Amino acid sequence: MKIKYYFFLIILFTWTAFASAQVELTRFSGRGKVGTTGFQFLKIGPSARAVAMGESFIALANDASALYYNPAGLTQLTGRETIFSLTQWPADINYGFVGTAIPTKTMGTIGAFVGALSTGEMKKTVPYKGWTGEYFSATDWLVGLSYARGLTDRFAVGGNVKMVSEFLDNESVTTWAVDFGTMFNIGIRGIKFSMMITNFGPNVKFINEEFSLPTTFKFGIVGEAFNWNNNRMIITVEGAHPNDNVEQVAMGAEYTFKNILALRAGYRGFVMLEDKDKNVQIDARRSVAVEEPMEGLSFGVGFNVPIAGMKTTLDYAYVDMGFLQNTQRLTLTLNF
Repeated sequence: MKIKYYFFLIILFTWTAFASAQVELTRFSGRGKVGTTGFQFLKIGPSARAVAMGESFIALANDASALYYNPAGLTQLTGRETIFSLTQWPADINYGFVGTAIPTKTMGTIGAFVGALSTGEMKKTVPYKGWTGEYFSATDWLVGLSYARGLTDRFAVGGNVKMVSEFLDNESVTTWAVDFGTMFNIGIRGIKFSMMITNFGPNVKFINEEFSLPTTFKFGIVGEAFNWNNNRMIITVEGAHPNDNVEQVAMGAEYTFKNILALRAGYRGFVMLEDKDKNVQIDARRSVAVEEPMEGLSFGVGFNVPIAGMKTTLDYAYVDMGFLQNTQRLTLTLNF
């Protein structure tokens, strides 16, 4: 049994290193790869709880939102959970996410989720003539299945298989992607380490243009700052290595009182952003300084309220998007 276990770990870390190398090979210096990957909606985190903590969440991931953030975290669930989430994105864009996770006694934890992004109707325009009198819309869909299993009482793995589709007016494209995550609990003060690779899949061709998926390698850690007299605080830190941007770092904190009220805060920003990346070139003569990071401080609150014998959690998050308008998220989680 131990031989099989160690053999699996070798394969796991070899695959993770390979995936991380693939991310590195598709990057240029600075932010030269920004705008070169598609299906950007896959980066929109659905959980108000996680977003309020700066989305520094892969090492925590102890609720149904682990379907998105780190499927290995699904092994921490003690009962069935369903998550409903609505995100108000800039430019009147809305994103909805629904997912369910079901722990089993002998087969691990299974789950399924659906995400949909909609822009609503927009006017069709042509150069020099303006509006044609017609409308079009853009929609993105995400459908996935999750599976997680604890290999020991401290080490768990999990993965997602996803189908991703995009519809733009009369054109559409569909592809697949996978996520893979790990979680290791050292057993001291709630400290856990996690690694994850997200949106790993083939290049996609839409009409005449080919692009890659927004693949990201992440590493995170979580631990308890204190836990006494019904007061608990946890701190999370996470680093991300995307294939279409510079490295990012996120930090978050969650304070809970009597497991009823939760207050959260977080920060998410870029690492070692080059000076040339802080300006947007308008034309050959003009450039505009850009406030960075585009996502910075975040705040949120959560309430646990039993309803009809079910544990019900309502979470809210507010995110400062810099020069873009701020975003808000609302998440309802049912545990039954």
